[in-house]
Amino acid sequence: MSDQAVIPLRVVGQRLPRVDAGERVTGRAIYPADLVRPGTLVGSIKRSPHGHAVIKSVDTTKALALKGVKAVVTGADFPEIVPGTIIPFGETGADLWVSALIVMARGKVLWVGQPVAAVAAVDEHVAAEALSLIEITYDVLPAVASIEAAMAKGACVLHPQHTTKGFEPGAAIPPNIGSRTLLERGDAELALTQSAATASIAVKVYTGHQGYIEPHACVAEADPQGNVTLWASSQGAHQTEIQTAGILGLPQSKLKVVPLELGGGFGGKITVHLEPVAARLAQISGRPVKMVMSRAEILAGGSGPPAAAQVSVEVGAEADGRLKAIAGRYVFDTGGIPGTPTTLLMQASAACYQTETLRLEGMDVVTSKPRTEAYRGPGGIQAAFAVEQAMDELAIKLGMDAVAFRQRNAAVTGSLMPAGTPFPSIGLTTILERVAAHASWRDPLPPGKHPRGRGLALGYWRGTSMTSAAQLTVAGDGRVMVTMGTVDISGTRTTMAQVAAEEMGLSIDDVHVATGDTKSSAYSDAAAGSRVGRTMAAAVVDACRDALGQLKGRAAERLQAPEVDVTYDRGVFRAGGNGGTAASITLGELMRQTLTDGAIIGRGVSTKLPFGVEVGAHVVDVEVDPETGQVTVLRYTAFQDVGRALNPTAVEGQMQGSVVQGLGWALTEAIDYDADGKVRNASLLDFRLPTALDVPPIDCVIIETPVPGVPYGLRGVGEMPIVPVAGAVANAVRRAIGVRVTNMPMTPERVLAALKNKAGNPA
Repeated sequence: MSDQAVIPLRVVGQRLPRVDAGERVTGRAIYPADLVRPGTLVGSIKRSPHGHAVIKSVDTTKALALKGVKAVVTGADFPEIVPGTIIPFGETGADLWVSALIVMARGKVLWVGQPVAAVAAVDEHVAAEALSLIEITYDVLPAVASIEAAMAKGACVLHPQHTTKGFEPGAAIPPNIGSRTLLERGDAELALTQSAATASIAVKVYTGHQGYIEPHACVAEADPQGNVTLWASSQGAHQTEIQTAGILGLPQSKLKVVPLELGGGFGGKITVHLEPVAARLAQISGRPVKMVMSRAEILAGGSGPPAAAQVSVEVGAEADGRLKAIAGRYVFDTGGIPGTPTTLLMQASAACYQTETLRLEGMDVVTSKPRTEAYRGPGGIQAAFAVEQAMDELAIKLGMDAVAFRQRNAAVTGSLMPAGTPFPSIGLTTILERVAAHASWRDPLPPGKHPRGRGLALGYWRGTSMTSAAQLTVAGDGRVMVTMGTVDISGTRTTMAQVAAEEMGLSIDDVHVATGDTKSSAYSDAAAGSRVGRTMAAAVVDACRDALGQLKGRAAERLQAPEVDVTYDRGVFRAGGNGGTAASITLGELMRQTLTDGAIIGRGVSTKLPFGVEVGAHVVDVEVDPETGQVTVLRYTAFQDVGRALNPTAVEGQMQGSVVQGLGWALTEAIDYDADGKVRNASLLDFRLPTALDVPPIDCVIIETPVPGVPYGLRGVGEMPIVPVAGAVANAVRRAIGVRVTNMPMTPERVLAALKNKAGNPA
């Protein structure tokens, strides 16, 4: 359900079906693995068997001599990229060196599964044999496959040339620290000692995975003129072009990226993996090359998972429940390459709460694992798993209702965020009012066969803006065509068609929206950071208004009226006349009469929009079997401020999808690494994603607090709903069995272990 919208609209805000639903349900939608070009070769990658080793030599002679092999590449076939090679990405840029090492090892391997060579052959059998014929000599070094091992005294250092930033001069720095960040306000340690009540918790989160259905895949083709075309499954065509061209040393003018349908990404398909390799193989072989990862490759090191973490939090409050301090230490496993930022996740930890003092310390630690990549609010779920449990425990100690405690301390518009800037428009107090009045919180939890508990947790994600661009062309019959530069990962074509229809006064059936390739669409950043709905909508609005401005000039000429007197509504231009009459002309008539005057093309670019921070609250009921440790989720309700729902059904889909992924990581999902960095469960039989049998119906409550200065007041949607899930479930488990489970996922074994040690835990 949704709060009453302030401004009545005809198309925006309606529950309309997806414009691409037909081609998806009939199987006509084309993904990279579906695409076959004439003469296509199969590309395959040889991956490191070691978690940490120097590459002494690579001999590809035998592989090249094998019949049916058309190309072989190694790190030597790519230009050297040095650390600090910054490429455009969002507001801060990204280091191309990181992408280059993910694509192909150079001189050293840093995780099991890192690419060291690749072949292109006539079929997969020849490709597999060719990989076995590549002879690689390694000087194996000690691996550090956990945070503890990496930071231990005397640990082998993965990047001895790296200079750790963020420590005071002369400080003792543990090995393998990428960087340290500190957010501090006041004296948190003193405030904790002066608090009437305190609560603390230390949690450990194991490595998860984004769990996208479609494996990484691409097709590359090179022509005799040196041009390369890539058909990719990517969260950003322009981002893929920039990274691939940089890694290949190829001018961007020589590379075109065509984004095909995306079978899920959730942050895991922003960085390139196969694309530069496929392109280089295509250049060498002179034939198209298709590459598709297997599921085992993905889980065993072929793509970057979200980070493992160790987080400790202590919070303190006055007797009346007012927070005095939040102190936290956030240690994140960045995998084999340093550089994972911790500021965003620390903000996600504490932003929902007003506090006099805080001290948040974050570190990224390099380990012998794949370089971590984004996963829906990256770092947020790990941070909230700790802080929301600490807040819940503090409420218990104070004897306060969990909602009332959070209402006492909730951030409001203008209150300070952890980084010290004031909150923009925010509807958290409204959300908590809705929670308090909702049946999911108000009604008593019915008894069951086993102990039951109800948990609450808050969630925050800042989101971002970046750049989006759109072009709108008015056809000869008055219908419009929108070309956008971002890929569609969540029904974007549908919502942008709604925006264009609203602005142009048309039916959604009169609007066609397409995602352009990198040579037919203007630069747009990747679909990431909860930004596309907001920034692309702003770009489409600008494009529509640009086009309408041009059309009004033509209409004024046809209606023989000053342009300032021409109005437009629902497909009709009108000019005032004598006696209350008005001359008019429809958009279709105008285009038919003036088509030879030239095309009408509206252009829109959106960048640096005001932040539309995402906030929400989740309520969950669970039942815990004390004999088996099994946690069963009974009911789930997600509350979220979305600014305005372009399409409530699509918004609910984002919320529900996030919750399902959050429940999976909270309860069952983890990649199991041995001490050498090898994955022991590289299969969906053993990496247990939740099924429909594991997840209850998920109710969604949409709140709409518009963001000033943003068309339709839009906020991001798709990242925040994963942030509070694990914390809410952990709080529900605590309320059910009287003990906290501090390791995530909260598997039956860990629940049983917590029950066994209950005497040493808070009750």
